[in-house]
Amino acid sequence: MHPAIKIVNLMIFSVFITQGGWQTLFIGVFLLLPFYLLNSHLWASAIKMISKLKWFFLSIITIYYYYTPHLEASQQTISYINEGLTLGLFRILLLVVIIFAVNLFIKNTLKEEILSALLWLFSPLKLLKIDISLFLLRAVITLEYIEVLSQKLTQYKNNHPLQPISYSKNVIINNIKQKHQAFTHLIKHSGIILLEILKESESTSGQSYVITHLDAPMATQFILPIGLCFLFFVSL
Repeated sequence: MHPAIKIVNLMIFSVFITQGGWQTLFIGVFLLLPFYLLNSHLWASAIKMISKLKWFFLSIITIYYYYTPHLEASQQTISYINEGLTLGLFRILLLVVIIFAVNLFIKNTLKEEILSALLWLFSPLKLLKIDISLFLLRAVITLEYIEVLSQKLTQYKNNHPLQPISYSKNVIINNIKQKHQAFTHLIKHSGIILLEILKESESTSGQSYVITHLDAPMATQFILPIGLCFLFFVSL
């Protein structure tokens, strides 16, 4: 499939998922499930991405719980609490489904293909005298150094493990100590690695990047995004 069509499909999927209800959500799950059942290796990376957002998900539940209107009557209050939790859970499930879709796209599309597809998609902006090459150059550098940052952070954490702390009998105090140590450790080595990457980026000035110009997709490939639009539009 043409990389540009993949991007268009992902955009259509994400937009309609966020605008629909439970029926649209179930359709999205139904569309993604066969890919994950046939490619079991996709689960690990998707779950890893979701686990990094656990505190964000918790904040969503908390916000929907506390900002849902409460009435004086106990029965009505319980009803509103349930409604707030249901809305929060629904928003979390939307994000989870979108993450699974993004993970599927990333694992089946090379970085070079993504950049080439963006070049093809944004090519009409040349008529407005917008420099597409500059935009893509920044995208290339961003993607490149995000990977470098992740690798260096992992390497630094492996070489500089957390120091053991003295434990008390209070479990809550132990947890607070662990969280505080992990947080300060993260800030410390993140700053060090960021400075190293900035120095490295300055030393690589003048490096050339090549992005392949893609041909237009076959007309038959446009059937899939049109079909997605129709399917989601009917479900709204």
